Formats: sequence, structure tokens, C-alpha cells
Amino acid sequence: MLIILLLVVFMIGTFFGFMFIKNTIAHWLVGGISFLLLAGSVAMLTMHIRDNWGMKEVTTSTTHQIYTAGDKSAPYGMMIKAEIGKNTDNYVFVYRNNEKSEKADTNFKPDEKHISEAVKKSATYKLVDDTKATVTTKTTRRVWSSDFYKLLFSVGGEQNELVKQNSVVSVPKDTWLVLTQDQVKKLSQEAPAMQKQMEAQLKADPQKAAQLAALQKSNPTEYAKMQVKQIKQLLGITE
Repeated sequence: MLIILLLVVFMIGTFFGFMFIKNTIAHWLVGGISFLLLAGSVAMLTMHIRDNWGMKEVTTSTTHQIYTAGDKSAPYGMMIKAEIGKNTDNYVFVYRNNEKSEKADTNFKPDEKHISEAVKKSATYKLVDDTKATVTTKTTRRVWSSDFYKLLFSVGGEQNELVKQNSVVSVPKDTWLVLTQDQVKKLSQEAPAMQKQMEAQLKADPQKAAQLAALQKSNPTEYAKMQVKQIKQLLGITE
């Protein structure tokens, strides 16, 4: 940090100028200029510490597709949510980041070992009129405004310091389910009975069974919408 060296030099210059130089003009010239430079250096250091002067914020954005946390053979997608705290609109989500993954991933779980960074991160979701689920992450970091400021103030670790990170998961409103752990548990308990009821209805109405089979092949999206609607009714989901 060059600013510390400058503070020492200007402090010595101020002390030497006022205490040891007897010539009046030189006394005030050396001491006065050194004092002004010292005061300016203190002011710059204060602004850097308080307001991050000499740095700027840079925001980057990334988007990638995500995949169901549930059965990969199901016609609809599923994401599991767990809110962090109460009414925070900040969540941990479970879904697959890779379509071929056997197990779903836990995403945006706060890192308790680095809590100072964890509090700068948040994740939420929104229901969209689309067919694919995606997650968009916007990350804001501090970087040096120029090499001059880096030379002047850098002590290491400040470059790319995280300011904030916000992730938004966009979930298709008609073909995906966003469930809590309790809803997932209820669905797993109710699903067998619902499946048996559906099979009985289709067995009693072969024409309807043929129509559903044809719909599943010809229009998977509409078939998924139908499944999602039935499950939402079962779980009492109104969103």
C-alpha cells in the first residue's frame, strides 16, 4: 500500500520542515507543503476505507438451463424450495444442473464457514410463461478503477470483492411444480392412490385412455400441463 509510505514521508517532511529548518521561507515551504500533502493523503485513505474510493463496481450475468429434481421420466418438471428465514423471499432450491445427473443438486445453501459472503447472496424464483426452466445469476464485484489506485491502496484481497449476488430461477408456470418438502412428502403419500384412481377411470373409459396416450405422444407439453394441474389441485396449490 503506497499510501502508507507516502503518509510516513509527508509526516517526516512536516516534522523536519517545522522543527529543523530555520530559514523562514524554506521553513514554511517544506513544512507547509508536506503538511498539505499529509492531509490530502489522510483524506484519500479515509475515503477509500469509508467509500471504497478508487474502486468501481462491475456486474456480470450468467444464465443456464436447469432440470427437474424429480423423476426424470415424468412429463413435468419439479423444483423443491426451502425458504431461509421467514418472509425473506430468499430460498435454497433443489434441482438438477445437469440433465444427466442421477441425483438432484442443492443450490444456494448458505456457506456457514464464510458467513460474511453468504449474507451478500440471495436466491428467489418466479413463474414464467415458458417451457424451459432457467436460473439467471447477477454478480456485482468491486475492482480497481485503474492501476494507479491499485498501487496506491492495494493490500491484497480487495480485487473482485463480492458486493452482492442475486439469482432468479425462472420456472414454467404450467409444466413445472415448485414444492416445499412437506408438499413433496404429501405428494409421495397421495400419488399411489391418485394413480390407482386414474388407472381405474381409464380402464372404464378405453376411448379416454387412447386419447391420453395419443396426447402424451403428440403434445407432451399439454400432457404435462394436465398432470401439473391435477397435482396442484391435490396439494391445494393456487399459484
